Amino acid sequence: MSKMVEATPPPRSGPPPAGDDTGRLEDASKGRLITILLLIVLFSELVPMQYLLVTPAVQKIGQSFPDVGANLSWMIIILGLVGGATCPLMGKLSDLYGKKRVLLAGGGVFLVGSVMCAATSSWALFLTGRGLQATALGMAAVVPGLIRDLLPRRYVPMGVGLMGAGFGLSALASPFLAGVLTDHFGWRSIFWFLTIYTVVTMPVFWAVVPETRLRVQQKLNWIGAGLLGAGAALVLLYLSNGQSWGWSRPDALVYLGAGVVLLIGFYGWEKRTSAPIMDLTLLRAPRVAIVLVISLLANMIIGAQSFIVPYMAQTDGDLVRESTIAAFAKDAGVAVEAMREGLVFQGDIGYGLAFSLLSVAIYLTVWQSAPSLLLGPASGAWARRVGLRLPYLISLVLMTLAMVLYALSHSSWQVLAGIGLVYGIGYGVYNACAYNLIVEGVPQEQQGIGTGMLVLIGSFGSSAGIAILTSVLSAHPYQVTTAAQAGEPARTIDIAHVYTDAGWTLGYWGLASVGVVAVVLAFVMKAGRTPATGGSLH
Repeated sequence: MSKMVEATPPPRSGPPPAGDDTGRLEDASKGRLITILLLIVLFSELVPMQYLLVTPAVQKIGQSFPDVGANLSWMIIILGLVGGATCPLMGKLSDLYGKKRVLLAGGGVFLVGSVMCAATSSWALFLTGRGLQATALGMAAVVPGLIRDLLPRRYVPMGVGLMGAGFGLSALASPFLAGVLTDHFGWRSIFWFLTIYTVVTMPVFWAVVPETRLRVQQKLNWIGAGLLGAGAALVLLYLSNGQSWGWSRPDALVYLGAGVVLLIGFYGWEKRTSAPIMDLTLLRAPRVAIVLVISLLANMIIGAQSFIVPYMAQTDGDLVRESTIAAFAKDAGVAVEAMREGLVFQGDIGYGLAFSLLSVAIYLTVWQSAPSLLLGPASGAWARRVGLRLPYLISLVLMTLAMVLYALSHSSWQVLAGIGLVYGIGYGVYNACAYNLIVEGVPQEQQGIGTGMLVLIGSFGSSAGIAILTSVLSAHPYQVTTAAQAGEPARTIDIAHVYTDAGWTLGYWGLASVGVVAVVLAFVMKAGRTPATGGSLH
């Protein structure tokens, strides 16, 4: 019984305590509330767009930087690295100095990074610009707190859910937009679009959205922030590069070990300092800790799934085989037809649909993104009646079920679209519930850092999911065997970056197993069993 009371204390009654006046717009009209909420959501679209718009254009961007080779992947890796490391810091700064102010500062840094990427021909400056853009990830830690502080309590769960729906809108529109911009105006037009988007939305956001009055009377603990940020960055660096470096190589393990040591140091420092980044008793509280663990597991699915489906669908089996035959023929100095008879391909890649990026968007992405637009705010409103645990549990069940269905069948776009619909429903509800559970689980004075820890743990999960998946796939490469000739035995060679159906299937089953653990944790959790209050419980 004591645990239940700890997880869901009674709502506050009577007048608000000192310092509880956050500038909540209790008397504002519905029109003004909707306008403010939509502007917050539109401005926060910088978070997903810096990834979703750019990722499809990586190959074409690489053509402008031909000397970077494998380092081209750093334009994506740096997002998780810098974003994950700075997210808790931005969350804490928003608690100390104001959430609107920190969002505008993040938007300004993002704007500088976008202009750098659009204008430079230097790889070093381009990567610097991507690092500046990555700070937008920290905005995801600030937005739920601003919604919590400004909206009347009854609208907070729905408002936070709408933020998740906005991320679904980006996932739906970005592939189409990226294709049109890149095909007609070149890859730099993507960054000019992000520049224009920021220039338009930022002043409107500044003029219309009020600042929260909430300020935590505390100095920023720079030592704690440095230990947390550096530790997180080193762990993310290892997870992002472990496959290419070699997971067990001593020089790779140095990054992991140093990161873990710094995170342990952060924990020790936080126990001693008088101005901790986050109350550690709150971090250990079941209502917060279990949500963070589930976030780690759920984002392993989310990160890997966002990689798997487009990769599989864009694989062209015929093109892979013909280009391999042509390469062998050229090396041997023989005709392609003669070489064709001497090569035997091993493994099944019948899953490949030979889709273009636009086809992936039209036939697949739309089905998993569209549900989030409706179900984000709807699940927040539903939680006002039944609590967050039930929709949260359902979302995890659906995401896990989708992984099982993918493992059983993934050979046609109709099947992938149908399963994507199941996944999209689960993903949309999950986003709304995860952020709302942190709103319900932490005091308003720790909302920014609380959400920052949620996003950071999610970054760990996403990186770990992709890392584990790539390890599984690397053990199941598509191969070609040459015919034995006089004086030369037959050779079996891995075809780079092409994997067999068995590898993908095993990866899906692994993700389903992760989902089962998340479902069990959500089933036993005590938090979220009473109607959502918009953050009045703590």
